[in-house]
Amino acid sequence: MQNNMRIVRSIAKRLTAALLLVCVFAAMYSLSAFAASSERVVKQDSKGRWACMKNGKVEKSYTGIAHNKYGWWRIRDGYVDFDATGVCSNEYGWFYVKDGRVDWEHDGIEHNKYGWWRIRGGQVDWCANGVFQNKHGWWYVKQGCVDKSYTGLASNGLGNWYIKNGKVDFEKNGTYEKGGIEYKIVNGKVQNNGKVIYLTFDDGPAAYTDQLLGILDKYGIKATFFVTNCYPSYQYDIKKEYNAGHAVAVHTYTHNYGTIYRSPEAFWNDHERMQAVVEQQTGHRSTMMRFPGGTSNTVSRRYCRGVMSTISKQAGQRNMTFYDWNVDADDAGKTRTSDGVFNNITSGVRYHDQSLVLCHDVKPYTVNAMDRIIKWCLQNGYTFRTCQPGGYTYHLRVAN
Repeated sequence: MQNNMRIVRSIAKRLTAALLLVCVFAAMYSLSAFAASSERVVKQDSKGRWACMKNGKVEKSYTGIAHNKYGWWRIRDGYVDFDATGVCSNEYGWFYVKDGRVDWEHDGIEHNKYGWWRIRGGQVDWCANGVFQNKHGWWYVKQGCVDKSYTGLASNGLGNWYIKNGKVDFEKNGTYEKGGIEYKIVNGKVQNNGKVIYLTFDDGPAAYTDQLLGILDKYGIKATFFVTNCYPSYQYDIKKEYNAGHAVAVHTYTHNYGTIYRSPEAFWNDHERMQAVVEQQTGHRSTMMRFPGGTSNTVSRRYCRGVMSTISKQAGQRNMTFYDWNVDADDAGKTRTSDGVFNNITSGVRYHDQSLVLCHDVKPYTVNAMDRIIKWCLQNGYTFRTCQPGGYTYHLRVAN
Protein backbone atom coordinates (compact mmCIF):
# COMPACT_ATOMS: atom_id res chain seq x y z
CA MET A 1 0.00 0.00 0.00
CA GLN A 2 2.78 2.38 0.97
CA ASN A 3 4.63 1.55 -2.21
CA ASN A 4 1.50 2.35 -4.23
CA MET A 5 1.15 5.72 -2.47
CA ARG A 6 4.80 6.57 -3.21
CA ILE A 7 4.24 5.75 -6.87
CA VAL A 8 1.12 7.94 -7.00
CA ARG A 9 2.95 10.86 -5.34
CA SER A 10 5.89 10.48 -7.75
CA ILE A 11 3.56 10.52 -10.75
CA ALA A 12 1.74 13.56 -9.37
CA LYS A 13 5.02 15.47 -8.91
CA ARG A 14 6.07 14.67 -12.46
CA LEU A 15 2.71 15.75 -13.86
CA THR A 16 2.90 18.99 -11.88
CA ALA A 17 6.43 19.69 -13.18
CA ALA A 18 5.34 18.92 -16.73
CA LEU A 19 2.34 21.24 -16.37
CA LEU A 20 4.55 24.04 -15.05
CA LEU A 21 6.92 23.54 -17.98
CA VAL A 22 4.03 23.78 -20.44
CA CYS A 23 2.89 27.00 -18.77
CA VAL A 24 6.39 28.48 -19.02
CA PHE A 25 6.65 27.67 -22.72
CA ALA A 26 3.18 29.04 -23.33
CA ALA A 27 4.10 32.28 -21.57
CA MET A 28 7.32 32.57 -23.55
CA TYR A 29 5.43 31.98 -26.80
CA SER A 30 2.86 34.61 -25.86
CA LEU A 31 5.57 37.15 -25.03
CA SER A 32 7.45 36.50 -28.28
CA ALA A 33 4.21 36.71 -30.25
CA PHE A 34 3.37 39.99 -28.52
CA ALA A 35 6.86 41.36 -29.19
CA ALA A 36 6.62 40.37 -32.84
CA SER A 37 3.19 41.94 -33.18
CA SER A 38 4.37 45.16 -31.51
CA GLU A 39 7.18 45.64 -34.05
CA ARG A 40 6.58 47.65 -37.20
CA VAL A 41 6.33 45.38 -40.22
CA VAL A 42 5.09 45.92 -43.77
CA LYS A 43 2.11 43.74 -44.75
CA GLN A 44 -0.93 43.90 -46.96
CA ASP A 45 -4.12 45.14 -45.30
CA SER A 46 -7.62 43.77 -45.93
CA LYS A 47 -7.86 45.85 -49.12
CA GLY A 48 -4.55 44.57 -50.50
CA ARG A 49 -2.64 47.80 -49.84
CA TRP A 50 0.90 47.55 -48.45
CA ALA A 51 0.84 49.11 -45.00
CA CYS A 52 2.95 49.52 -41.89
CA MET A 53 1.42 47.26 -39.26
CA LYS A 54 1.91 47.45 -35.52
CA ASN A 55 -0.02 45.36 -33.01
CA GLY A 56 -1.96 43.97 -35.96
CA LYS A 57 -3.27 47.38 -37.10
CA VAL A 58 -2.25 49.91 -39.74
CA GLU A 59 -0.20 52.60 -37.99
CA LYS A 60 -1.65 55.57 -39.87
CA SER A 61 0.23 58.08 -37.72
CA TYR A 62 3.64 56.71 -38.81
CA THR A 63 5.84 58.27 -41.47
CA GLY A 64 9.34 56.82 -41.85
CA ILE A 65 10.87 53.51 -42.96
CA ALA A 66 9.73 49.98 -42.11
CA HIS A 67 10.55 46.52 -43.45
CA ASN A 68 9.37 43.08 -44.41
CA LYS A 69 11.11 40.07 -45.94
CA TYR A 70 11.17 41.81 -49.33
CA GLY A 71 13.08 44.90 -48.22
CA TRP A 72 12.87 48.26 -46.44
CA TRP A 73 10.11 50.65 -47.51
CA ARG A 74 9.24 54.34 -47.32
CA ILE A 75 6.08 54.76 -45.24
CA ARG A 76 3.86 57.83 -45.43
CA ASP A 77 0.82 58.03 -43.13
CA GLY A 78 0.93 54.30 -42.55
CA TYR A 79 1.20 53.10 -46.16
CA VAL A 80 4.09 52.34 -48.53
CA ASP A 81 4.70 55.37 -50.75
CA PHE A 82 5.75 53.80 -54.05
CA ASP A 83 6.25 57.28 -55.56
CA ALA A 84 8.93 58.21 -53.02
CA THR A 85 12.47 58.77 -54.34
CA GLY A 86 15.12 60.58 -52.29
CA VAL A 87 16.66 60.61 -48.83
CA CYS A 88 14.36 59.47 -46.01
CA SER A 89 14.95 58.56 -42.38
CA ASN A 90 13.78 56.53 -39.44
CA GLU A 91 15.13 55.92 -35.95
CA TYR A 92 18.00 53.83 -37.36
CA GLY A 93 19.42 56.28 -39.88
CA TRP A 94 19.04 58.14 -43.18
CA PHE A 95 18.51 56.06 -46.33
CA TYR A 96 18.22 56.54 -50.09
CA VAL A 97 14.80 55.42 -51.34
CA LYS A 98 13.92 54.74 -54.98
CA ASP A 99 10.29 54.04 -55.95
CA GLY A 100 9.41 53.56 -52.31
CA ARG A 101 12.15 51.05 -51.49
CA VAL A 102 15.58 51.50 -49.87
CA ASP A 103 18.22 50.97 -52.57
CA TRP A 104 21.12 49.30 -50.75
CA GLU A 105 23.26 49.27 -53.91
CA HIS A 106 23.15 53.02 -54.50
CA ASP A 107 26.19 55.30 -54.28
CA GLY A 108 26.07 58.99 -55.17
CA ILE A 109 24.65 62.31 -54.00
CA GLU A 110 20.90 62.62 -53.38
CA HIS A 111 18.62 65.07 -51.62
CA ASN A 112 15.70 65.72 -49.32
CA LYS A 113 14.24 68.96 -47.96
CA TYR A 114 17.22 69.38 -45.64
CA GLY A 115 19.93 69.29 -48.30
CA TRP A 116 22.03 67.09 -50.57
CA TRP A 117 23.71 64.04 -49.06
CA ARG A 118 26.54 61.65 -49.86
CA ILE A 119 25.05 58.14 -50.18
CA ARG A 120 27.17 55.02 -49.79
CA GLY A 121 25.59 51.57 -49.83
CA GLY A 122 22.09 53.06 -49.63
CA GLN A 123 22.76 55.15 -46.50
CA VAL A 124 24.00 58.66 -45.75
CA ASP A 125 27.75 58.39 -45.12
CA TRP A 126 28.30 60.76 -42.21
CA CYS A 127 32.08 60.21 -42.45
CA ALA A 128 32.26 61.52 -46.03
CA ASN A 129 34.49 64.56 -46.54
CA GLY A 130 35.85 65.86 -49.84
CA VAL A 131 34.73 65.97 -53.47
CA PHE A 132 32.03 63.61 -54.75
CA GLN A 133 29.94 63.62 -57.90
CA ASN A 134 26.49 62.96 -59.29
CA LYS A 135 24.86 63.74 -62.63
CA HIS A 136 24.53 67.42 -61.67
CA GLY A 137 28.21 68.04 -61.00
CA TRP A 138 31.11 67.58 -58.59
CA TRP A 139 30.36 68.70 -55.05
CA TYR A 140 32.17 69.51 -51.82
CA VAL A 141 30.84 67.27 -49.04
CA LYS A 142 31.38 67.96 -45.34
CA GLN A 143 30.37 65.24 -42.87
CA GLY A 144 28.03 63.65 -45.40
CA CYS A 145 26.28 66.84 -46.53
CA VAL A 146 26.97 69.09 -49.54
CA ASP A 147 28.20 72.43 -48.17
CA LYS A 148 27.09 75.06 -50.68
CA SER A 149 28.56 77.83 -48.55
CA TYR A 150 32.13 76.59 -49.08
CA THR A 151 34.64 78.23 -51.43
CA GLY A 152 38.22 76.96 -51.40
CA LEU A 153 40.12 73.76 -52.14
CA ALA A 154 39.09 70.15 -51.59
CA SER A 155 40.18 66.78 -52.91
CA ASN A 156 39.12 63.34 -54.05
CA GLY A 157 40.92 60.35 -55.53
CA LEU A 158 41.42 62.22 -58.80
CA GLY A 159 43.13 65.29 -57.38
CA ASN A 160 42.72 68.62 -55.60
CA TRP A 161 39.99 70.95 -56.86
CA TYR A 162 38.87 74.55 -56.65
CA ILE A 163 35.40 74.75 -55.10
CA LYS A 164 33.04 77.69 -55.55
CA ASN A 165 29.81 77.71 -53.54
CA GLY A 166 30.08 74.00 -52.83
CA LYS A 167 30.71 72.89 -56.42
CA VAL A 168 33.88 72.27 -58.47
CA ASP A 169 34.40 75.28 -60.75
CA PHE A 170 35.78 73.69 -63.93
CA GLU A 171 36.06 77.14 -65.52
CA LYS A 172 38.57 78.32 -62.92
CA ASN A 173 42.03 79.04 -64.42
CA GLY A 174 44.82 80.99 -62.79
CA THR A 175 45.98 80.98 -59.19
CA TYR A 176 44.48 80.67 -55.73
CA GLU A 177 46.17 81.71 -52.49
CA LYS A 178 45.63 80.14 -49.08
CA GLY A 179 47.85 80.36 -46.00
CA GLY A 180 50.58 82.08 -47.96
CA ILE A 181 50.73 79.25 -50.53
CA GLU A 182 49.88 80.06 -54.16
CA TYR A 183 48.26 77.26 -56.14
CA LYS A 184 48.16 77.04 -59.94
CA ILE A 185 44.74 75.97 -61.18
CA VAL A 186 43.83 74.70 -64.66
CA ASN A 187 40.17 73.92 -65.45
CA GLY A 188 39.35 73.80 -61.76
CA LYS A 189 42.12 71.35 -60.85
CA VAL A 190 45.15 72.20 -58.73
CA GLN A 191 48.37 71.30 -60.49
CA ASN A 192 50.46 69.07 -58.18
CA ASN A 193 52.65 65.97 -58.11
CA GLY A 194 49.71 63.58 -57.75
CA LYS A 195 50.81 62.33 -54.32
CA VAL A 196 48.39 62.24 -51.40
CA ILE A 197 48.99 62.62 -47.66
CA TYR A 198 46.56 61.49 -44.96
CA LEU A 199 47.50 63.29 -41.76
CA THR A 200 46.22 61.30 -38.77
CA PHE A 201 46.42 62.25 -35.10
CA ASP A 202 46.07 59.75 -32.23
CA ASP A 203 45.31 59.80 -28.51
CA GLY A 204 43.63 63.23 -28.20
CA PRO A 205 41.91 65.50 -27.92
CA ALA A 206 44.21 67.15 -25.42
CA ALA A 207 45.80 70.48 -24.48
CA TYR A 208 47.36 71.11 -27.93
CA THR A 209 44.42 70.11 -30.12
CA ASP A 210 42.99 73.63 -30.37
CA GLN A 211 46.36 74.93 -31.56
CA LEU A 212 46.50 72.17 -34.18
CA LEU A 213 42.98 72.95 -35.42
CA GLY A 214 44.05 76.56 -35.96
CA ILE A 215 47.06 75.50 -38.04
CA LEU A 216 44.97 73.15 -40.18
CA ASP A 217 42.37 75.86 -40.74
CA LYS A 218 45.07 78.34 -41.78
CA TYR A 219 45.89 76.16 -44.81
CA GLY A 220 42.43 74.71 -45.37
CA ILE A 221 43.78 71.22 -44.61
CA LYS A 222 41.54 68.41 -43.35
CA ALA A 223 42.94 65.65 -41.12
CA THR A 224 41.71 62.49 -39.40
CA PHE A 225 41.54 62.32 -35.59
CA PHE A 226 41.61 58.93 -33.87
CA VAL A 227 40.13 59.99 -30.55
CA THR A 228 40.23 58.64 -26.99
CA ASN A 229 38.90 59.71 -23.61
CA CYS A 230 42.36 59.93 -22.05
CA TYR A 231 41.80 63.65 -21.39
CA PRO A 232 38.06 63.96 -20.56
CA SER A 233 38.14 67.72 -20.02
CA TYR A 234 38.93 68.17 -23.74
CA GLN A 235 36.02 66.06 -25.05
CA TYR A 236 34.44 69.20 -26.52
CA ASP A 237 37.26 69.35 -29.08
CA ILE A 238 35.81 66.26 -30.78
CA LYS A 239 32.81 68.36 -31.74
CA LYS A 240 35.11 71.15 -32.94
CA GLU A 241 37.05 68.68 -35.08
CA TYR A 242 33.86 67.33 -36.59
CA ASN A 243 32.29 70.75 -37.24
CA ALA A 244 35.49 71.92 -38.96
CA GLY A 245 35.15 69.10 -41.50
CA HIS A 246 37.83 66.78 -40.15
CA ALA A 247 37.25 63.02 -39.93
CA VAL A 248 36.65 61.60 -36.45
CA ALA A 249 37.49 57.94 -35.76
CA VAL A 250 37.69 55.73 -32.67
CA HIS A 251 40.97 54.89 -30.90
CA THR A 252 39.36 53.27 -27.79
CA TYR A 253 38.15 54.92 -24.60
CA THR A 254 40.96 54.15 -22.16
CA HIS A 255 43.93 53.41 -24.49
CA ASN A 256 45.07 51.11 -21.68
CA TYR A 257 46.69 48.00 -23.16
CA GLY A 258 46.06 45.91 -20.05
CA THR A 259 42.37 46.81 -20.18
CA ILE A 260 41.60 46.59 -23.90
CA TYR A 261 43.76 43.63 -24.91
CA ARG A 262 42.90 41.15 -22.16
CA SER A 263 40.18 39.69 -24.41
CA PRO A 264 38.23 40.51 -27.60
CA GLU A 265 35.15 41.23 -25.47
CA ALA A 266 37.11 43.69 -23.32
CA PHE A 267 38.35 45.48 -26.43
CA TRP A 268 34.91 45.95 -27.96
CA ASN A 269 33.38 47.00 -24.64
CA ASP A 270 36.00 49.75 -24.39
CA HIS A 271 35.49 50.63 -28.06
CA GLU A 272 31.73 51.03 -27.53
CA ARG A 273 32.31 53.41 -24.62
CA MET A 274 34.25 55.65 -26.99
CA GLN A 275 31.63 55.32 -29.70
CA ALA A 276 29.12 56.70 -27.19
CA VAL A 277 31.35 59.74 -26.63
CA VAL A 278 31.78 60.27 -30.37
CA GLU A 279 28.04 60.02 -30.93
CA GLN A 280 27.38 62.45 -28.09
CA GLN A 281 29.79 65.01 -29.56
CA THR A 282 29.04 64.60 -33.29
CA GLY A 283 25.54 63.10 -33.44
CA HIS A 284 26.82 59.98 -35.22
CA ARG A 285 28.86 56.86 -34.63
CA SER A 286 32.09 56.47 -36.57
CA THR A 287 32.80 53.59 -38.94
CA MET A 288 36.59 54.12 -38.75
CA MET A 289 39.06 53.06 -36.07
CA ARG A 290 42.70 52.45 -35.20
CA PHE A 291 44.03 49.88 -32.74
CA PRO A 292 46.29 51.33 -30.03
CA GLY A 293 49.82 50.29 -30.97
CA GLY A 294 48.59 49.35 -34.45
CA THR A 295 47.62 45.95 -35.80
CA SER A 296 51.23 44.76 -35.53
CA ASN A 297 51.69 45.50 -31.81
CA THR A 298 53.19 42.68 -29.75
CA VAL A 299 52.50 44.20 -26.32
CA SER A 300 49.01 42.66 -26.52
CA ARG A 301 50.63 39.18 -26.18
CA ARG A 302 51.19 39.89 -22.49
CA TYR A 303 47.44 39.98 -21.94
CA CYS A 304 45.85 37.63 -24.51
CA ARG A 305 47.42 35.42 -27.16
CA GLY A 306 45.90 35.98 -30.62
CA VAL A 307 43.75 38.93 -29.61
CA MET A 308 44.92 41.12 -32.52
CA SER A 309 44.15 38.41 -35.08
CA THR A 310 40.67 38.05 -33.64
CA ILE A 311 39.65 41.70 -33.29
CA SER A 312 41.12 42.73 -36.65
CA LYS A 313 38.79 40.16 -38.27
CA GLN A 314 35.87 41.21 -36.09
CA ALA A 315 36.30 44.84 -37.15
CA GLY A 316 35.11 44.04 -40.67
CA GLN A 317 32.19 42.04 -39.30
CA ARG A 318 31.20 45.15 -37.36
CA ASN A 319 31.38 47.33 -40.49
CA MET A 320 34.45 49.10 -39.12
CA THR A 321 37.40 50.13 -41.32
CA PHE A 322 40.70 50.12 -39.42
CA TYR A 323 43.86 52.04 -40.31
CA ASP A 324 47.54 51.59 -39.56
CA TRP A 325 50.25 53.78 -41.16
CA ASN A 326 53.14 53.73 -43.62
CA VAL A 327 54.82 56.95 -42.41
CA ASP A 328 55.57 57.42 -38.71
CA ALA A 329 56.39 60.77 -37.08
CA ASP A 330 57.91 58.65 -34.27
CA ASP A 331 56.62 61.26 -31.83
CA ALA A 332 55.48 58.49 -29.48
CA GLY A 333 58.88 56.84 -29.81
CA LYS A 334 62.37 58.30 -29.62
CA THR A 335 61.67 61.62 -31.36
CA ARG A 336 61.20 64.51 -28.93
CA THR A 337 61.77 67.63 -31.06
CA SER A 338 59.85 69.51 -33.73
CA ASP A 339 62.83 69.25 -36.09
CA GLY A 340 62.83 65.49 -35.64
CA VAL A 341 59.10 65.23 -36.41
CA PHE A 342 59.53 67.45 -39.48
CA ASN A 343 62.40 65.31 -40.80
CA ASN A 344 60.60 62.01 -40.15
CA ILE A 345 57.47 63.05 -42.02
CA THR A 346 59.00 64.93 -44.96
CA SER A 347 61.50 62.15 -45.60
CA GLY A 348 58.86 59.43 -45.21
CA VAL A 349 56.27 60.78 -47.65
CA ARG A 350 58.80 60.90 -50.50
CA TYR A 351 58.60 57.10 -50.85
CA HIS A 352 54.82 56.71 -51.21
CA ASP A 353 52.16 57.84 -53.67
CA GLN A 354 49.73 57.68 -50.75
CA SER A 355 51.16 58.38 -47.29
CA LEU A 356 49.14 57.50 -44.20
CA VAL A 357 51.02 59.51 -41.57
CA LEU A 358 50.89 58.67 -37.85
CA CYS A 359 51.15 61.66 -35.48
CA HIS A 360 49.92 62.51 -31.98
CA ASP A 361 48.15 65.76 -31.12
CA VAL A 362 49.03 65.18 -27.45
CA LYS A 363 52.68 66.01 -28.22
CA PRO A 364 53.58 69.74 -28.21
CA TYR A 365 56.63 69.28 -30.44
CA THR A 366 54.44 67.56 -33.07
CA VAL A 367 51.84 70.32 -33.11
CA ASN A 368 54.59 72.96 -33.23
CA ALA A 369 56.06 71.24 -36.30
CA MET A 370 52.80 71.07 -38.26
CA ASP A 371 52.87 74.58 -39.78
CA ARG A 372 56.27 73.91 -41.32
CA ILE A 373 55.34 70.38 -42.41
CA ILE A 374 52.13 71.43 -44.15
CA LYS A 375 53.82 74.33 -45.89
CA TRP A 376 56.65 72.08 -47.15
CA CYS A 377 54.18 69.47 -48.43
CA LEU A 378 52.04 72.03 -50.25
CA GLN A 379 55.05 73.73 -51.81
CA ASN A 380 56.21 70.33 -53.06
CA GLY A 381 52.90 69.48 -54.72
CA TYR A 382 51.27 67.13 -52.21
CA THR A 383 47.50 66.91 -51.70
CA PHE A 384 45.92 66.32 -48.28
CA ARG A 385 42.89 64.10 -47.74
CA THR A 386 40.98 62.59 -44.82
CA CYS A 387 40.52 58.88 -44.31
CA GLN A 388 37.21 57.64 -45.73
CA PRO A 389 35.34 54.33 -45.32
CA GLY A 390 35.90 52.44 -48.55
CA GLY A 391 38.89 54.64 -49.43
CA TYR A 392 42.63 54.15 -49.07
CA THR A 393 43.88 52.31 -46.02
CA TYR A 394 47.10 50.61 -44.96
CA HIS A 395 47.46 47.53 -42.78
CA LEU A 396 50.55 46.36 -40.96
CA ARG A 397 51.20 42.65 -40.53
CA VAL A 398 49.33 41.16 -37.57
CA ALA A 399 51.89 39.91 -35.05
CA ASN A 400 49.59 38.49 -32.37
